[in-house]
Amino acid sequence: MPRILSTGLLALVGVALASPLAARPISYAGGHMLMVEHEPDVDRFSYTYSPSHRWAVSAGGLRTTDLARTDELKLGYIRAARLLHRWNLPSAQANAFVWGGLGQGRTALGNELARHAGLQLDYETRRIYTSFVSELHEGNGWSHRFDSAAIGWAPYAHDVDRVATWVVVKGMRTTNAVDDDVKPVAVLRFFTTRWWLEVGADADGRPLANVMVNL
Repeated sequence: MPRILSTGLLALVGVALASPLAARPISYAGGHMLMVEHEPDVDRFSYTYSPSHRWAVSAGGLRTTDLARTDELKLGYIRAARLLHRWNLPSAQANAFVWGGLGQGRTALGNELARHAGLQLDYETRRIYTSFVSELHEGNGWSHRFDSAAIGWAPYAHDVDRVATWVVVKGMRTTNAVDDDVKPVAVLRFFTTRWWLEVGADADGRPLANVMVNL
């Protein structure tokens, strides 16, 4: 947990993302959300229920490969997320979220209880988007952190009743991976009040996709 928090505090210097429709750990009050995500070497899925605009509970899973000690990590988990603060500005919005949970992790070292904690900081206008996300997963003898920083540009200012379009560049890194250098990726992002779609590729041409649906 301290590693997550220290990384997030450093990121405050330049952090940003968000809009009420952007992908977040918490949806609207009473909302249900399904998410499936594929990145190079990482696959994720989750179901989230938000009893309020400040709290959410999720059940999900993660699979990642090419890890230095554990080779492959398969994880099922439950977690709770909290909106720490929301800044509503005249023409922009910013947010700070944290979450944590427990699950069952399977690695080359065996099966055991795994824990995780995460942080998301974001800021967005109708044309400019930035974000920072950091999530730590660890068990006995292993630890992996997933960091992602993004900056995006919208070719037009989106309205609530229109499809929003973003061109986004990300830097992604997994600690204690076989190759833990920062990986650049570029994506096209589209979303409405009901769904979110992100497609792109990394510098090696490997595909990336993210689908989210609000139920």
